[in-house]
Amino acid sequence: MTDITYESIADRTGEIMATAFAKAEDHLRTDIKNIADPRDGAQAPFAIGQNGAHSLIPAASWDEYRAFPLARTGKATLTQLPSFIDVVNRFKFAHSAIYAVDDFTKPSLTAIFDYHPENGTTGVNPAQPMRHRASYAFPLSEEWKAWIAKNNTAMGMSDFAQFLETRIVDVSDDPVSSWSAPAQKFAKANRATTDGAVASPTRLVDLSLKFRIYETAESCEAVNLTSGETQLTFVSEHKQADGKPVDFPKLFSITIPVFARSTEMFRIIARLRYRLAAGKPVFWYELWRHDLTFETAFNEALATVAEQTGLPIYSGTPEA
Repeated sequence: MTDITYESIADRTGEIMATAFAKAEDHLRTDIKNIADPRDGAQAPFAIGQNGAHSLIPAASWDEYRAFPLARTGKATLTQLPSFIDVVNRFKFAHSAIYAVDDFTKPSLTAIFDYHPENGTTGVNPAQPMRHRASYAFPLSEEWKAWIAKNNTAMGMSDFAQFLETRIVDVSDDPVSSWSAPAQKFAKANRATTDGAVASPTRLVDLSLKFRIYETAESCEAVNLTSGETQLTFVSEHKQADGKPVDFPKLFSITIPVFARSTEMFRIIARLRYRLAAGKPVFWYELWRHDLTFETAFNEALATVAEQTGLPIYSGTPEA
C-alpha cells in the first residue's frame, strides 16, 4: 500500500482545483436546446441553465415559431346588427352560441364561437377555451333615451315647454280607434275615449305655454244635533280663467323607434299629470308599460339573429 503524504497532496493541488473549476464551469454553462410543445409538437429554443429549463414554460412561448396559431382568439366589436350576423356566420361552428343581455338600458349580444359542445358529443373536446368572440351593443335611439330619461320627472312650465318643443315630432295625432287592442282597453279604463281626453301635439304645446289654473278652496261645518258630532269638510277645486272646470287631457301617445337606425316605430301611451306647487303648475308624464315595448323590439331582433345564424340564443351572460 502506497503511503499518501502531505507533500504528494500538495503537489497535486493545482490539478485538483483545475478539474473542479472545469466541472463547475460545465455545470453552470447555459445550453440552448429545442423543446417541443406537447400540444402540437411545435419546437422552440430554450436556454437550459444550472437549474434546467423552467418547469412552467408559458404556453405563448411557442407562438412565434408556429406557422398558424393553435386557436383563434380576440373579440370583434360590431356597431350594426347586420354586420354582427355576417361575422357570426363567417366564424361559427356547430357548437357556437350567442348570449343576450336584455337590460333595457344596455342591451347587447355576445357570440362565442369556440363554445362548449353538448355533453356526449363525439370527436369534439367538451371543454373549449371560449376566447374567440363577437359582441354587439344595441344602440338605443335618441327618442327612446329622451322619453325614458324624463319619465315620471316633474317639470315646471318652462322646462316642460322646452322638452316638448324638442320632442313634439314624437307625439302622435292618431285617434284612439287606430291604437292596438291593449292600448284601446287602457284608454277606456282611463275614461280617455271622448274628444279632448287624448292630447294632440298642438294641444300639448298649448298646455305647456298657456295653461292657467285657479284654485278655490272652502270649508264647511256640519253638526249632528242628536249626537253632537261635528264634521268638517274641506273642498278644493281647480278652475280655468273663465271659471269652468279645468279641461286637462288624460293621455297622449308617442311613436318612436327603440333602437337607433331602426325604421320600426312603436306606440307608447303616456298618462299626463299636473299639480300646483306654490301656485304654479308642475307637469309630468308616466309611460305605460314601456318595458313591454322594449321587450317586443328586443325579441324581434333576437328572432332575426336566430333565423339568420341558426345558433341558439341564451338570455344572460356566459361563464367567463
